[in-house]
Amino acid sequence: MGGHDIKRAELPAVAPSILIMPFTLSRYIIVSILRGFFLVGLILVALFSLILLIEELDEVGTNSYTVLLALQYVLLHVPQLVLDFATVISLIGAVIALGALVNNNELVAINSLGGTPRHIIVSVMSAAVLLMGLVFILAQFVTPHTIQAAKVMRSLALSQQSDTVNSDGFWAQKDKQFLHIQEIRFGRIPAQLEIFKFNEDYQLHTYIQAEQVDIQQDDAWLLTNVSLKTLTDAGFKTEQREQWLWTSFLDASQLGIIVSEPQSLSLTDLYRYIQGLKERDAQSYHFEIMFWQKCFIPVAGIMMILLGMLFVFGSQRVMSASQRTVLGILAGVGFYIYTQVITHFGVSQLWAASVVALLPSATVLILISCVYLLKRAH
Repeated sequence: MGGHDIKRAELPAVAPSILIMPFTLSRYIIVSILRGFFLVGLILVALFSLILLIEELDEVGTNSYTVLLALQYVLLHVPQLVLDFATVISLIGAVIALGALVNNNELVAINSLGGTPRHIIVSVMSAAVLLMGLVFILAQFVTPHTIQAAKVMRSLALSQQSDTVNSDGFWAQKDKQFLHIQEIRFGRIPAQLEIFKFNEDYQLHTYIQAEQVDIQQDDAWLLTNVSLKTLTDAGFKTEQREQWLWTSFLDASQLGIIVSEPQSLSLTDLYRYIQGLKERDAQSYHFEIMFWQKCFIPVAGIMMILLGMLFVFGSQRVMSASQRTVLGILAGVGFYIYTQVITHFGVSQLWAASVVALLPSATVLILISCVYLLKRAH
């Protein structure tokens, strides 16, 4: 009788622990997956940062470019490197983390504690969503600023021109001409531009204001809504022109200070820039490809994690960590090559930009679904 009373007394204490167990297991799986992502990301980013630093050391000693500035330049590129290798990090990280759980029999222990295959999959995908959320934050809020800051710092250190970038905008001068750009719209469109031209006696003889610039070539700038003031014997003569072609004195490195590369633009800036191109009936197709590819990076990352789960759980034999790592690297390289092939072919055929960007991830999803259905059929 006493023994039965003891068992009844123990039941209320055991039940809450059973309810808490799924949450504890999920947290353990998520932490293990994120640890795998962090490890792979650290190795890849460190490797390619070292390669970038070696390339930058060739420029050290040019004008005021020092080793410290080269290191700063490389560090500012770290967020972009994470973004570039997000899909590879996702795949290899998932393969290594899940493979470690299998090889250490931790998944068996998790099953014995109440974890189900569905519970494990949900936990892995939760980690994937967290990782892809970080990727989106990097693409939207971090890399546009760090890449542009790196370009400005490097260009100013290497340039022999007396360029200045401050809160008042961008200033440059050459051959008695001064250029002032107050604003850069969407990362690529100079706006609120001023040009000062001086004569041989350093007296101002021409003053140009423009609302916006369409950079057609490095040295061919099409100014819009232009106010042109020229000094004459009777004073300043003012002209208003809707458009005016100005021959810029900025070289490619100076232009890179004020104009961001399309790959480094945030999603919102890239979208607005595309809309501006469409309004001017300018070619926007390649920019649309970049936009949709950036949008689908999280989708591709999740597909890579699902593919990693297929490698680990779909194998009929236990593979070593090195074998899984090699398999993950080969799959990642294969996905990258396939993406490049599809992109070039789609562009040549003028497929819709969203289709070109989504097709590689859709192909992986179809492959995973087919393998899963075949295994269930057997």
